[in-house]
Amino acid sequence: MRIPTISNETATTIWVAMEDKGQCDASDLPIEFVGDDSHARLTSLDLSDLADDLDAIHEEFKKKYPNGLPKSAGGQVDSQIVVPVHKHLSALADISQLSQIGFWRWLSNSASNGKFWRFIEWRFSDKDGKPKQQINWGITNPSRLYEVYLFRAWLRAHMMYDDTSADPYEYAKKGGSDIWRSHILRQDFGRDLNFRKAFLDVLIDSDGNPLVTTRALREEVIPAIRAWTSGGSFSHLTYDEAADLIKILVEKGA
Repeated sequence: MRIPTISNETATTIWVAMEDKGQCDASDLPIEFVGDDSHARLTSLDLSDLADDLDAIHEEFKKKYPNGLPKSAGGQVDSQIVVPVHKHLSALADISQLSQIGFWRWLSNSASNGKFWRFIEWRFSDKDGKPKQQINWGITNPSRLYEVYLFRAWLRAHMMYDDTSADPYEYAKKGGSDIWRSHILRQDFGRDLNFRKAFLDVLIDSDGNPLVTTRALREEVIPAIRAWTSGGSFSHLTYDEAADLIKILVEKGA
């Protein structure tokens, strides 16, 4: 299937219109398609199942938090969307296509008449009046693709998917946005599967919450792990060895 892709400029035009008016007529804006010319073009209609699943998650949390999503619940939303985002999009496009930031700009801003734009706005609604970060909608450069909200949901599922497990998405659902964005995807050790699994098991409880304080994680644990991995190879470590190492470094920082 050929997938839509748009530029930063086009995405920004749509974003501003959505922010100002809650809607945008993108019919005259430039859009390209990536993929084999003989294949059909992906449209918003192909995304209806994904949109329905995200709507269900949205409604579930709106019932729990009718006055707005608290920051403490954001990580729960992030964990729930990884399965539908990965399952539906992986069935529609291949990995090389889903690595195109232009597609995520289109999905996050224009697709389904802005439905996904509104989902991201709800997830990152500002209670304090601060400007929203457009990077969550894919308005950034390709080197920062992992910062894009919906892509990050797909990526963590793709990185951790295990079809030999009773729940193939068990590890993908562990941890919230900060854990994945700052403490896995931005770190060198986050490239290694055994290290990622050990990190999540040692530092995240069964409810997806850190077993150390956020401050300790940022100021002690992550710097200690980063210092060790920068001076020694870690790709050869087994899961158990990686888990033991992380436990030792956590205890040293405690």
